[in-house]
Amino acid sequence: MKHARKLASLLLALVMVFALVTTAFAAETGKITITQATEGNTYKVYKVFEADGNGTNIAYTLVSGKNTAPSGFTVDANTRSVSYTGSGTDGQLTADDIAAIAEYVAADQPVKEATASSTIVEFTNLPNGYYYITTTTGTAVTVTSTNPNAEVQDKNVPPETDKRITGVGDGSLDADGKKALAEVGTTVTYTATIQVANGAVGYVFHDKMSGGLSYNANSLTVKIGDDAVASSNYTTTAAPGDTITIRFDDDWIKTQVGSTITITYTATVTSDALTATPATNTAKVEYGHNGKVNCTPDKTTEIYNAKLTVTKKDGNGHALAGAGFVISKTTGEAADAKTVYYKKTNNDIEWVENIEQATEMMTTSESNVVSFTGLADGTYTLTEKTVPAGYNKAADSSFTISAGNYTQGNLVQSMNVINQAGTLLPSTGGMGTTIFYVLGSILAVGAIVLLVTKKRMNASDK
Repeated sequence: MKHARKLASLLLALVMVFALVTTAFAAETGKITITQATEGNTYKVYKVFEADGNGTNIAYTLVSGKNTAPSGFTVDANTRSVSYTGSGTDGQLTADDIAAIAEYVAADQPVKEATASSTIVEFTNLPNGYYYITTTTGTAVTVTSTNPNAEVQDKNVPPETDKRITGVGDGSLDADGKKALAEVGTTVTYTATIQVANGAVGYVFHDKMSGGLSYNANSLTVKIGDDAVASSNYTTTAAPGDTITIRFDDDWIKTQVGSTITITYTATVTSDALTATPATNTAKVEYGHNGKVNCTPDKTTEIYNAKLTVTKKDGNGHALAGAGFVISKTTGEAADAKTVYYKKTNNDIEWVENIEQATEMMTTSESNVVSFTGLADGTYTLTEKTVPAGYNKAADSSFTISAGNYTQGNLVQSMNVINQAGTLLPSTGGMGTTIFYVLGSILAVGAIVLLVTKKRMNASDK
């Protein structure tokens, strides 16, 4: 009976991580009600021991088919009665006790299970017993009653997380922060948030960047409100497969329930081929312990950029080599507006004011197609800077890459530029053809004057 009273005292204030052990007794059947349940969580009830008693004096025995007890408990070989011999004090099982019970019932079928459709889950008609309750997220449940109809709380709720793009250098950002158009070489700012929930334990922030993004390690900040979190409260050694891993100290995270952790960092866009396949950045938060990995849903952002493809042909539709193109755009307000030109070095774009410094894309005998890649949204002008010999210069053309539009029609634009054979003489900056028109007119007028004069002289002679 001494051992039975010791087990009963353990049920008075049981705090568990990943699961609950509780007891329903004093009647042939009882009920366990879980409050503060997480909707969508599946709760499973496992019977650890049989229980028989009047609510004050309880005897625990092995369930049918079991011949041993979990670590921390002993069994009387003759009566199959169970006693607690673990190191738990003040009515609490240790983490090792809980892990041993979890392993003990791992191969068993649950007595009952239910998926929460609200914040309350009830298990009724449970035979007297000592029960272990698990959840799909491994969250903790605390015993609040040792009556036959036990009420427990799911106290460790999953943390709320979010991940957004909060800044983009040269480009545009969607209102929800999930997608952006960014020029290759530009810097993108990311912000992730973690709302620390009840029972916080085992919090690990995972972030993975795809190809096309290069993490700027020195940009990482971790804050609560405006205050930086001391680096002693977390470690940042990247786990396999992660770009960023932040592992928070358990003792510290437990003191931050209700707070929002803000994680900010930047990356550089390194690919100019993000039209059909964007560069992604995915974050999630792992939580829980005892070997059970629980993760929040992935939060993913996408970075795109655009390109213009130019096809050069002559008036007969044949490929034409020897044409050189540049693109430009207008920056600044109307009073200070200026034209700048695209200059691309490797996967980095800058905009220069001198057209001679611009990157000129040339058509060749091998290919009459050129491309300007890695562009953000905006309105651009295509200019034929070098004209093939014997052909007229093509007129400038404009094209617009629209913000917030990630369709191929917007991100992959094309132009056909045609040069007609023949050379136009200059019309500005010199006399050009004007002199010929002027001289022709003078000669025509002179001829008329000469003819009239001659007729008059002939008439006077008569």
